[in-house]
Amino acid sequence: MAFLFASQPSTYADEQATVHLGALATLPVTFPPTLSGAEPKPSPYLQSALHELSSSRAVSRDRLVAILSSLAAPDDREKTFGASDVDRVVEAEVISRALTVVWKEVMQAFVDGALELEEERGWWDAALSSRHNVFIYLIQTLPLRLYRAVQPSSLSLPSLHAFRFPPRAALFRPLSAANTALTSLTSPLTLTRHEMLASRRALAHARDTAAYRIGVLASRGPRWADAQDTQVQGGDMGAEAARVYGVVAHVLEIPPPAAPTPPPKRSRGAAVAPPALASAAPATPAALLSVLTTHLPRAQRPMRDALATHGRPSALTRLWFPLLFVPPALYVAASAVARNRAWMWQQVRDARDTVRGFFVSWVWEPVEDIAKTLRQGGQGLGVAPTTVQADQASLERMVVDLGRDYYHLDGPALDTLSAKVRSGDLTEVLRAYESELKSPLKNALMGSLVRTLLIQVQKAKTDVSLSLLSLDHLLRSQQLTFAAVGVAPSFLVLYALDGWLRGVWRGEKRGRGRTRRYFGRLRDVERILLTAPEDDQRVTERDRGLLIVGVSGLRSWAAGLGRHREAFLDDLRMVEDPALSRADKLGVVARIWRCWGVDGRGGPK
Repeated sequence: MAFLFASQPSTYADEQATVHLGALATLPVTFPPTLSGAEPKPSPYLQSALHELSSSRAVSRDRLVAILSSLAAPDDREKTFGASDVDRVVEAEVISRALTVVWKEVMQAFVDGALELEEERGWWDAALSSRHNVFIYLIQTLPLRLYRAVQPSSLSLPSLHAFRFPPRAALFRPLSAANTALTSLTSPLTLTRHEMLASRRALAHARDTAAYRIGVLASRGPRWADAQDTQVQGGDMGAEAARVYGVVAHVLEIPPPAAPTPPPKRSRGAAVAPPALASAAPATPAALLSVLTTHLPRAQRPMRDALATHGRPSALTRLWFPLLFVPPALYVAASAVARNRAWMWQQVRDARDTVRGFFVSWVWEPVEDIAKTLRQGGQGLGVAPTTVQADQASLERMVVDLGRDYYHLDGPALDTLSAKVRSGDLTEVLRAYESELKSPLKNALMGSLVRTLLIQVQKAKTDVSLSLLSLDHLLRSQQLTFAAVGVAPSFLVLYALDGWLRGVWRGEKRGRGRTRRYFGRLRDVERILLTAPEDDQRVTERDRGLLIVGVSGLRSWAAGLGRHREAFLDDLRMVEDPALSRADKLGVVARIWRCWGVDGRGGPK
């Protein structure tokens, strides 16, 4: 069941945060001259926060909120910040690391929201692709339109006789706010299509707004790597942190704090000038905590409102018509089951016995036999070597007695005959048998014919025993191979079933929908690159954000690629790389088309 624990591919924000945190870890920080010769010991509060934020990967959002909450507590602020010079240096690094994670969380939130908006916009594109789909959408939403047009209080029994079908202006959005009569003259299909187009435009506008913010965050993000060749002090790190916080504040539309100024002196009748606004609040734990808990949810609210208002209808709205046929279908199915109850139960029992027999007889027991073979050794035919030795000795004695009685041999001649028998040579026995066959009846009664026949029977018995002993040794030595070959078909079946289930879980077998997502998103990425200016300096923030959103959609699609996922992600990272030119990125997209095909099922075999 390893497919249940398949990991999702890393996101663009995660990878960028890892790069920035790694750059922070390699910055050559210098302490003030007052600390020379003394071992710097920061405050335990700052030391604990720095230890938790010093990982090469960004901490989770909940953990970051907990860290910032502990640092922003009023009773700890005096103990933590500004106590000494080393505290100010460590404070700058803590703020820089926390701000990098906040920057990552803000970007990831907008990327996720833009992907949801793009998903819904794609659904409207598919629904608008034909008049048939528009008509289906009209049928799906008709009960909801009637419910909204007719107040529920007017559906009482006395008012049912006076019920009138609502006008079109009450069922559809007006085409023009100034001319409602135009709505009454337009066909329902046209009004429905107008509503669908309006929803798609609203989702596209919300997506473009989110993409602009993503582009600003990506192009003006942290630049800790630029300071790796210089000695960095707390003030230099704080200046970069203030710049990054200003970018986050601009994206989230955080109002700058008003500068506290004394009330101006004015003469009688003079107008009071509005207070001047400062640029951006300093990056403090309280400010970063406010970003995560207040300003980011507020900035996400327009995207959620757009999804709630202009997203696809609910599942009940889309499926109410097919659900009407569920009760009669269930009734027919229940009646058929009731009429064939015995047959159905027999099929269920057969299926259960088949599955149980497969796992017990073809999987568990063969594996158990393999384990027993490894533990106790192989088991052959049960032929004992002493039995073969006894048969061989008996044959040898019979032949020696025949040589003594028939050929009148003694001494060394009998020893030679015994050696021949041990090597399998029965020439003397066969000669005596051939001689006795000349007078079979006489020699059968008075000669040695029966005796030679019995010696040959004993020889055959000895040969059979030797063959069985050799086969026993062969089976013992190859029993592990035979057991593995016997269990191989069942393991092949389980392997194929496991591969199919893993593919279904990751999305590899989800058919046209998965292929359509790959094809559409890669075309969107290529379209953005084709329409973008050749000069990278003239690329708008919206286009940068749309490119990141499109590639992020392909990243989520890549979760179903299995072992070839990293190769596909490497190509996507090249498309995201700001150091590559537009032409280079188009070349990477062409390589993706060439290597992975138009359906995403390419790659190395």
